[in-house]
Amino acid sequence: MDTIIDKAGLERLNHAQKKELLNGLAASLLQELTEKEKKDLLQKIVSCGGDTWQVIDMVEH
Repeated sequence: MDTIIDKAGLERLNHAQKKELLNGLAASLLQELTEKEKKDLLQKIVSCGGDTWQVIDMVEH
């Protein structure tokens, strides 16, 4: 069942519901990525200009 949520619908969700929705969206988007693409994306997300490859490698295991 597909559900369309508009801005007003998002505003009515509580914090836990928003986290659940975000988790589902992220899982759906990541489903079709290769492991390298996932790793590169994670690098972009957590990168603050420093070397974070060690952290990403730990998350991978």
